[in-house]
Amino acid sequence: LFLHDIQRGDATMEDGETLRDYITAYQVKAQNDQIQYISAALGIDESKLRSMMGSRVTETNINEFGRFDDLKSTVDKAKAKAYFEKAENASIPLFKVNIKIDSLLRKFILEGGFDVNCEA
Repeated sequence: LFLHDIQRGDATMEDGETLRDYITAYQVKAQNDQIQYISAALGIDESKLRSMMGSRVTETNINEFGRFDDLKSTVDKAKAKAYFEKAENASIPLFKVNIKIDSLLRKFILEGGFDVNCEA
């Protein structure tokens, strides 16, 4: 993305900055955008999501001390239902929405984020 931005003239190189610095900055921005998007789409507590993602959780300890359940409890079910129904272009019963929330959040956290606008 950075190289494309340079080619388009949307980004310029600064003295003292390395290519690695720019790549890191773009990665951080991308992850922040992903976290903001999923938080808005599911109506979830963004600070709790950020905290979980920053704590290096694994499949084994993701719900240690009930933290994953606590995060899931902050989901706005109506927003989540609307998100999944739009993504799948079909009506989804609430019990399936809960399953989808668990699956999406678990995968998102364990993988360190990804673009969710194409996922569901």
